[in-house]
Amino acid sequence: MRIVVTAVMFALAFMADIRPGRATEGPWCARFWGGDDYWESCSMRSFEMCLREIRGTGGNTVCSPNPYYRPPIEPRHVVKRTRRPY
Repeated sequence: MRIVVTAVMFALAFMADIRPGRATEGPWCARFWGGDDYWESCSMRSFEMCLREIRGTGGNTVCSPNPYYRPPIEPRHVVKRTRRPY
């Protein structure tokens, strides 16, 4: 019984620390299609980077905004107020 409880505790701790991966997520997608093939890469960090990726590929290629991209949340700067002695 202890083994089962310990295993469940480790599994819950591991799942609580899982964050969505952002290694291949960027604000721009390079999309390629032609015939029966379709391919997209949404790892472009800028529009210029996307244009460099599709340059010279020929066929139907386009750079478009990634509809699923969510920029990282910037922490707010908190001003700590202290009381002045009178």
